[in-house]
Amino acid sequence: MEGSLSRSGTGSGGASWTPRDPIDPSRALRCRLARTASSKPCCSGRGLALKLRSLKGFEGQTASATIGRLLGAALLLVPLAASATTPPLTVLTATQRREVASVARGGAELVAIEDVAVGFGMTVTSDPRGTAATLVVGTHEVGLYDGKSLASVDGDLKLLSAPVRHEGGRWLVPVDGVPRLLQPLIGEPVEWRAGQRVLVVGRVIVPRVFVRVFESADRVRVVFEASERLPFRVEQGEDRVNVSVSRDLLDVELPGEPLEEGVVDSVQFVGGRANLFVIRLGPRFRHARASEQESPPRLVLDLEGEPVLAAAPARPRPTPRPPAAPGDGPAIRTVVIDPGHGGEEVGARGPGGTLEKDVSLAIARMLRAELTNALGVQVFLTRDADTDLDLDSRTAIANNYKADLFVSIHANASRAQGARGSEVYFLSYQASDDDARRTAQIEGVAEPFSQAGSDLALVLWDMAQAEHLEESSALATRIQDELASVTGAEGRGVKQAPFRVLVGASMPAVLVEVAFISNPDEERQLASESYQSRIAAALLRGIARYRREREARLGSGIASSGRP
Repeated sequence: MEGSLSRSGTGSGGASWTPRDPIDPSRALRCRLARTASSKPCCSGRGLALKLRSLKGFEGQTASATIGRLLGAALLLVPLAASATTPPLTVLTATQRREVASVARGGAELVAIEDVAVGFGMTVTSDPRGTAATLVVGTHEVGLYDGKSLASVDGDLKLLSAPVRHEGGRWLVPVDGVPRLLQPLIGEPVEWRAGQRVLVVGRVIVPRVFVRVFESADRVRVVFEASERLPFRVEQGEDRVNVSVSRDLLDVELPGEPLEEGVVDSVQFVGGRANLFVIRLGPRFRHARASEQESPPRLVLDLEGEPVLAAAPARPRPTPRPPAAPGDGPAIRTVVIDPGHGGEEVGARGPGGTLEKDVSLAIARMLRAELTNALGVQVFLTRDADTDLDLDSRTAIANNYKADLFVSIHANASRAQGARGSEVYFLSYQASDDDARRTAQIEGVAEPFSQAGSDLALVLWDMAQAEHLEESSALATRIQDELASVTGAEGRGVKQAPFRVLVGASMPAVLVEVAFISNPDEERQLASESYQSRIAAALLRGIARYRREREARLGSGIASSGRP
């Protein structure tokens, strides 16, 4: 299917679609200019309307057959207009599509969790006063509390962007908080696509569009290659060509190279409900042609420009944006390492007399050198000698240095024979299992957290580590993955416990139990400088991996200087 448009060099400068002799008559468009009721031509306004009349070779066929042959695409040139109404949310699952109303409360958008979770077997039980509710799916539970911006997910607290509301017998939660509540409850991925106002629940196949741009001196070709048949719609405004796709969701891959010849200034994906692509036309743009191909499904736009005169000066290249100044973006620049125990507080003691305080300090010093040399970050130790230091002071040091990460290093101990391997913890108001609870008691438990579910625990979470919960979890996972390669298959995983040393840290914070010093074999390894070096290298790799992924996810003003 093929059509063309052009920019006139005279008159009012309005755009128009013009018929074009097709190479393949069976694929040609028959077009006519739409006229208003007063019979004035559409070109009297800012844009022209082109209506698809028929396709040669398809007369007499059903509309559905025609659409199937055309990949469901319609090329229409219509005046640009924005909708004045806000559409409802769309809940999209693998088997259904539903629209759900939302409400505004205190500047936040809330949705009834009961409406979102339809079809997943969720039961909701509210207490008699309506101040709390328990959502249950199988063995998983979520606790909601009226007026609080916190929820309990299988015993772990999750911070929400706005308070939960219990209104009219229904539980309203922030829309952007639905994934962190529903995903662990149903055991399926849940994602909020704010631009499209779509909640994706479960494993949904989302169409993909790969945009490729090819530029020469007088022409730009923009190719929209799709993973499946999509209904592309093309519109032209005064200085742009818009391409929209009528789908709830779209994943898009765009080129990053600048356009420099003046025919097209940029190709952008704006998104929104219309899944809008915007091609901004340059000063040399004159004419464009749109066509489709079936295999693979793609829309091709050829945008032609005025010929470049031999004497015309070269168009200057855009000035590259200078790198961001230090302090911009989420780059990790300062790390505080906390060697556990010290002084009179020796920590755990191995069967051969090896002390936890000595092992943790040795590994911390090695890690400091590794981080400084490989990543170029500032590294501070909470203690650099065999000195006493209380737990609260350790976190205070990290906060005073405005650290981006806090890593507390320890060696584990257990009465169980054969206990071995590494564990990495991040903060929780409840321990994830009995072993985690015992470890927290040994290393120092935060007193308010001994009263699980207390109001004081909720307040502390709201004030301290709750903001960094997910980042702390990500850091712990990356470190444990790397440690497992050193400690072997006995890696004991990522856990949560109420460690006092992590309470109050204003950055992602983890506590690392590198191995069991109570295990004679692991004690001998921990006393070895070579094994300590391997542990430090694994910690470095985990931190480096976390930093790369974080900066790729959030954007960064500084590129990583090392790739260990």
